[in-house]
Amino acid sequence: MLAFATKWSRFGGGDEYILPEFGITPMVFYQRILAMVTSTLINEVDFATRTHLREFCSHKIVQARATPAVQGSR
Repeated sequence: MLAFATKWSRFGGGDEYILPEFGITPMVFYQRILAMVTSTLINEVDFATRTHLREFCSHKIVQARATPAVQGSR
């Protein structure tokens, strides 16, 4: 998950690939990544990458909460 988030954050996140790849919604994905980089020591991820992912995931979560779900029209 961390490798995916690191790779795709440069391209806006790759949200359309998260559900098929991990079986979770993008919101849950970003919440899990944020929890990983803020609450535990991750030896394989350097400080700069953790900082970048923390900021990126926080932004994606805020953005998702601010954007209402699009309802299908008939």
